[in-house]
Amino acid sequence: MIKFRYLLTFLVILVGLVIVRPVLAQTPSGADQLRALARIAAEGEAAAEQQNLTLIQAEYEEAHDHWETFEDGIRAQNPSAYIEFESALDAVKASLETDPVDAFMVGLAYKHLEVEAITIADKLGDVPLATPAVVEATPADLMKALNTAYQEIEAGETAEAAAALNYVSQAWPSVEGAIATKSPDAYNAIEVDLSRAMAALRTQPADLSSAEAAIERLRESLAPFVGGQTYSMFDAAAIILREGLEALLVIVALMAFLQRSGHNDKRHWIWIGGAVGIGASLVVAVALNVVFNYAASGQNREVVEGVTGLVAAGLLFYVSYWLHSKASIHGWQSYIKTRTNQALAGGSLVGLALLAFLAVFREGAETAIFYLGMASAISLQDLVLGLSIGIGILAVAAILMFKVGVKLPLRPFFLVAGLLVYYLGFKFL
Repeated sequence: MIKFRYLLTFLVILVGLVIVRPVLAQTPSGADQLRALARIAAEGEAAAEQQNLTLIQAEYEEAHDHWETFEDGIRAQNPSAYIEFESALDAVKASLETDPVDAFMVGLAYKHLEVEAITIADKLGDVPLATPAVVEATPADLMKALNTAYQEIEAGETAEAAAALNYVSQAWPSVEGAIATKSPDAYNAIEVDLSRAMAALRTQPADLSSAEAAIERLRESLAPFVGGQTYSMFDAAAIILREGLEALLVIVALMAFLQRSGHNDKRHWIWIGGAVGIGASLVVAVALNVVFNYAASGQNREVVEGVTGLVAAGLLFYVSYWLHSKASIHGWQSYIKTRTNQALAGGSLVGLALLAFLAVFREGAETAIFYLGMASAISLQDLVLGLSIGIGILAVAAILMFKVGVKLPLRPFFLVAGLLVYYLGFKFL
């Protein structure tokens, strides 16, 4: 249909194959990561002794960036150790923010950081640091879970409160990037208080008063971020419905053209190509999801989500342009006739199947990109309901078109689909 869209799909798959390879690499242990941080802290201490302020700052940034790559795993494995290291790292940051900077105090802070890193590494041992499962959620979902945890603590239900906090811990990486970008102070406060609440519930006996106080602070820190741009069940249904109807329209048009041109015996090749296209679309969706979760960890997530949203918006606007160009019956029939004649002229029935495959696969790949673009701002319930409604309507439309012979009015369809695409495109922006 559009060479640009084929090229975009190809590039997405190619980048995915390049990026997904590191996912298979073995994750180093938390102790190894902490020992690496201890070496960075020692370098920072040496820079402080030399009173090299530029190098002192650079060592802190290196330590901070390295810590962000595995801090979620440490928090899940040992919340108390997480708090201890965060406090030591914050002490280095505070010593660098004095005016003028006291190199001696910075050196002491780096020394403390080095000792904490080594102590915690010895405490954790060389057990591989598992990457915590990330649950897709919105700030509103986290607030709901925090409210549940608070209520369970007031009722004395420690296990239920711990389960709610565990959900918050797993869902936090999906929103931390956006919060860190808007308010680094709120981000740091949430990181520390979440670990304090989890650690308080793990003590024997559980320190319910400390956990309750930490959760209350968490709710206050998170409150400003609840709300904002979100997607609804309607948006989720609109994407699968629009993309699915376009693919269905192509398949129906190909079938009709084969029948009119006396090639009705070749219709099964259309079905084969369409089925393979659906399978390939599912594979791409899974692959993109794996790549997205790997590349969008921590504060990088905000960048990846932003880029994905922009790509989705650009693609939607381009699709709208294409829909407008095919809004007339003559334009649509000319498009289908040209494509089908090219496939038949090749003398290979595989070309016919390829045409159907590309029609379905193209829409499936686009659908995957669109859903990735909205994933961070839609609840799981709305996503599932929207998908279910959209697929249900598609199934009814397919039965009506293939079994009953109902014809979809092309011009109204393309015009409505174009308006819908513009609506979604602006929402992605």
